Amino acid sequence: MPALAAAALACSAAVFAQPVQPAPARPVADAEIGPQLSPGVSWEPHGPLTRAVGLRRLNPAEVALARQRYEGFYAALTASEHFRTPTDRVHMVTSSAAIQAPDEGNRARAPVLQQSITAYWTVPRDVRRLPSGVLTPKLGGAHDLVYFELNRVPRADLLEDRRTYGDFSRGVDSGRHGGYFAMPAVMGNLGGGMVYADEIVLTRDGRPVLVPAPLGAVLDLEIARLAGIVRVNESIEASRRAEAEAMMAADKVAERRARREAIWARETRDPALLARRLDAAHAGDIAEAERLRRDSELPATPDPRHRTWGPKLALDAAQRLATSLDAAGRAQPACARKEPGFLSNVAARFAPVTGSGADCVPMVQVRDDVLDPTRPLDEVQVLTVSFVGSRCGEVIGGVRPLPAAGRCGRSVPLLREMDWSAARRAMGWP
Repeated sequence: MPALAAAALACSAAVFAQPVQPAPARPVADAEIGPQLSPGVSWEPHGPLTRAVGLRRLNPAEVALARQRYEGFYAALTASEHFRTPTDRVHMVTSSAAIQAPDEGNRARAPVLQQSITAYWTVPRDVRRLPSGVLTPKLGGAHDLVYFELNRVPRADLLEDRRTYGDFSRGVDSGRHGGYFAMPAVMGNLGGGMVYADEIVLTRDGRPVLVPAPLGAVLDLEIARLAGIVRVNESIEASRRAEAEAMMAADKVAERRARREAIWARETRDPALLARRLDAAHAGDIAEAERLRRDSELPATPDPRHRTWGPKLALDAAQRLATSLDAAGRAQPACARKEPGFLSNVAARFAPVTGSGADCVPMVQVRDDVLDPTRPLDEVQVLTVSFVGSRCGEVIGGVRPLPAAGRCGRSVPLLREMDWSAARRAMGWP
């Protein structure tokens, strides 16, 4: 064997003879987190989970108070066997707090300490572990969750009944607290609060958050709505009349005939046949103009199902009732019903509750004083548990069966089993 080849062989043997070094320990990746209960709360003071921009940051005493509250809620939530024994998800709790500035959305005339506490059921791959060991959800992950919000006024759009909001809700905007709507069904009582389809509402003083809607204010909104429909209909009718008149103007008639003749002469060589064809087209134009005129005319006999008469008749009824009311009449509670024979968008009628009959559904609004500005800034006055569109209150009330999973399937057992006494103590409630 040549000397060079022998040396190479010896070197290779020496390399293979070296002991294998163990690979360095690899940190546990987020994807390897399995189903488990987070050992604590992911806390974001002044952070991204805050509902709205705070008037100011929390001072140390307020931070300590908010921490005490989320720790109390963590204990209350983990009292639920379903929540403290995960099977396929990671169970977590997050919280944030801020001093909410007074504004229309908050319905408070003084600053108030608001806090969000959220229970999560999250797919393990969408969870991060913080240096403290506490687990926190990834933004945009696969989460089922339920919100516990302290000092957040309940939203009207989450309280209104879906079966009636298209008919009777007036002045209710998505994400806001104001407006008037039909009394929603109460699905039961849990933790000392009323269960609605999309929210559970508890108040420190035990008073309901919904109060009767004043008839005068409801009528004002309805009159404005109906007047808008009438204006749109009148504009459409005026446009149709103008279109009909323009169609039959002499210059337009001559222009259309000339344009058609220039095109059709290439395929219709017989002048007499071409003339008959042009005459037939002109007769069609006359018929179309007459149709537009008829559509723009209001029938002589009022018809509640006519697209124009219906809104006019409904508007007249609302205006006559509003005109007949004095200050006391405007302040009396309103109810709503459907007027037979009218198109659905103008069939609602609002009247005083007294003497209106069993078919008249009471109209309500969220109390303006749910947050009392005379109370201490850091006092919890209302707790809102929100399902945000999942209608889990219907499951609590037995209207729907308990699903196997999803927001309702996970949150309803938690809400039934959690220690509500501990949650109330955390808020300083009896």
